[in-house]
Amino acid sequence: MKIVGISRGTVYSPNMASNDAAIFTSVANELKSLGNEVDTICENEMVGFNYTPYDRVFTMARDIYSLVILEKDTDVATQQKFLNSIDGILTCTNKASVASRMLDAGIPQPEFLVGEQHRLMFCSTESKEDIIPPLWLKNCDGSAVVPEDVVFCRTQEDVSKALKAMEKRNVHLWMAQEHQRGDLVKFYGVEGTNFFHWQYASEGHSKFGQEEVNGKEKGYAFDASRIKLYADMLAKKLRVPVYGGDVVIDEDGEFWFIDFNDFPSFSSCRARAAEAIAQRILQR
Repeated sequence: MKIVGISRGTVYSPNMASNDAAIFTSVANELKSLGNEVDTICENEMVGFNYTPYDRVFTMARDIYSLVILEKDTDVATQQKFLNSIDGILTCTNKASVASRMLDAGIPQPEFLVGEQHRLMFCSTESKEDIIPPLWLKNCDGSAVVPEDVVFCRTQEDVSKALKAMEKRNVHLWMAQEHQRGDLVKFYGVEGTNFFHWQYASEGHSKFGQEEVNGKEKGYAFDASRIKLYADMLAKKLRVPVYGGDVVIDEDGEFWFIDFNDFPSFSSCRARAAEAIAQRILQR
């Protein structure tokens, strides 16, 4: 089988460039070891590239402008070669879109509001018109690449300051998400395979250090298989089979999804993840 991989631009790998490059290389090497012919290109080369000779395309790209052009300029047959899907990656760059899809699917998550600067657009429940701090304010105009894209706000004054800062950066679409107290757990999975890995946030690498807000984990018992069930459901719905995310778990073992991303770095479970990703690529 002939396969091409598209690597992620470093601007979309804040403090994670080497880890993102490592999983990309590991997947390519795993595919080669299984007897496939594998070529690789950079994210800035993907528009205008000839995908016709290839049976599969695996991509870590996140540049919205290029992805939109690629989606517009390629036919359905070509887009079906992509894992993750182009439209799924674009959805994951918008945290409001992901939250909306989770709401539709009945996946547990904190209450949230979505708005443009100075205008509320929609919320997760009809019973609320506002969310009281503490809360998280998240940029929904693209992937988080700087700490200011995801801000913890303890007071309403913090919210106002964060909104003004986003407006100055020309960020117009935002989401306010209730802060959930509990153990913060990071998870990694590949839908369509048995692979699923979880770990406490304190055990892994942090992009911006915001995991410290929840403090040291208490070790609350929970059912990881339920998290995988919901995560696989969302991955299938978004057509993003290679995924990662975060959940908060309370003392009763209940959990809330607070983030979901396409093709993370899998830095703590790279070897097993690369095998599962290669397996999933060859399934398509």
